[in-house]
Amino acid sequence: MKNHKKFIRLFVVIVSVVFLFVPGEVKSAEGILKTRMPLKGKASGGKLVLGIARGRNARFVSVETLPGEPAEHVAEKLAYAIADSNGSFYYRGPGSKHDRKKSKRFYISDDNVLTPIGVVGDYFFAGTEEGLGIPRPPSSLSCSYDSENDKILLNWINPQKYDVIVIRLNWHHGDGIRREFIDGNQTFHIIDRKKINIDVNDLNIWIVGLVGSPFSAIVDNGGIPAGGAAIHLSEEGRCQEEIHGIPFSSGILPNWNKWGTEQEINSGAFEEGEKFGKLSYFKEDLTISSKPFYQVIKGSKAGNVHGIYRKFMGLAPGHTYRIIADLTTLDMNSAENDWSVSLCAAYNRGGDDLTAEQLAGRFALPNGKKGEKAGAIASFGKGKGNTQGKFAILSSDADTYITLPQDVNTITVWVRFDCKDPNGRVGFSGVKLEDITGNENIKTLEQIQQEENLQEAKLLKWEEAALRAKAAKKPTEPNQ
Repeated sequence: MKNHKKFIRLFVVIVSVVFLFVPGEVKSAEGILKTRMPLKGKASGGKLVLGIARGRNARFVSVETLPGEPAEHVAEKLAYAIADSNGSFYYRGPGSKHDRKKSKRFYISDDNVLTPIGVVGDYFFAGTEEGLGIPRPPSSLSCSYDSENDKILLNWINPQKYDVIVIRLNWHHGDGIRREFIDGNQTFHIIDRKKINIDVNDLNIWIVGLVGSPFSAIVDNGGIPAGGAAIHLSEEGRCQEEIHGIPFSSGILPNWNKWGTEQEINSGAFEEGEKFGKLSYFKEDLTISSKPFYQVIKGSKAGNVHGIYRKFMGLAPGHTYRIIADLTTLDMNSAENDWSVSLCAAYNRGGDDLTAEQLAGRFALPNGKKGEKAGAIASFGKGKGNTQGKFAILSSDADTYITLPQDVNTITVWVRFDCKDPNGRVGFSGVKLEDITGNENIKTLEQIQQEENLQEAKLLKWEEAALRAKAAKKPTEPNQ
């Protein structure tokens, strides 16, 4: 009996190791590679998005769920949505077609488990649906380059326990792709460039947490992925930036968390905004202002100051950092009541989270500063100007650069919105953090804005061409 148990354990280990090379994937009778994602329980009701990572962009399908709807019904909805996408979600090659009548054959297993084609590390869930066993996404993904030791350092925050974390690396516009599967409890990972030559001038990093083991369809039944978090490394590893087109989870910008001075923050105060709604997919060379989605923050009742925040971790103590971001006051120029919105940043001593009272300016920051101007890089408000409904590139300057003390390696960036009118709205696209220590070629704010404007103009041209092609029913691209 003891030998029999040892044999079973050995068999499980061997199978798990074998499946490490194709985690969570099984071949159907038709020979098509599939990934098992067993949705569980019932839906909470809302929008459910299934996305697949592609470089800096995600292709995705979405369905509406009903409160209490069984998981198998939702899986079938997603299967039909994939079939109806006609290959725009997952391209299967020239001449291939998705047959809606046979979609269950390709996308749902006999036990009603969603099994889309592809690699488990490329998929993620998003949207406002919060049931079905879907985990919450990781946040504050940070990527620093240790040039002295030639290593890439990744840090992030897990909001819950995962069984496995998938790290997807992509560089040279897809010429280089690497996936790493690590323990779900980890919040730190090192990539040694001496072992694999990864480009630090153009590197996309995605991480996805999974609940359930994706390593073997025999040992387990697959894994349910959370929302995606991503960061882009550039400028010889000096700049980490949020330039990925990723649908939001629970109305919050990927990598970020909501905060407020009241214990309960109205979830309706945060939602996903869409910039280029007529495009079904986007060009690879995205910038902050040309991202397809942006964070909308709405006003709240009197006394509640709120917004979103994220941390950049694993930074170099003693180095000086610059924050660049994209923010809009939307239609706040017509607001009659007092309001203010600020982009802020400060270092975290000991790496502890800043409290809501600190983010609101009511309590002192670790550097001792307090009040509405504490940590502020740029501010707008009643009588203090606005962006006239346009997105504006904001940047810290010599007065607001952050030089880390020798015992500090973390910076928190946040948006603070104080508006008593629930109809008030501001928008925010994302942020980049630039290590300017020893850099003699720092771009001016005007240069950055010009680059952003050029890329946005290219996307608008792409959008116009897509509309013309759709009208003519001919898939064409604009001249580059």
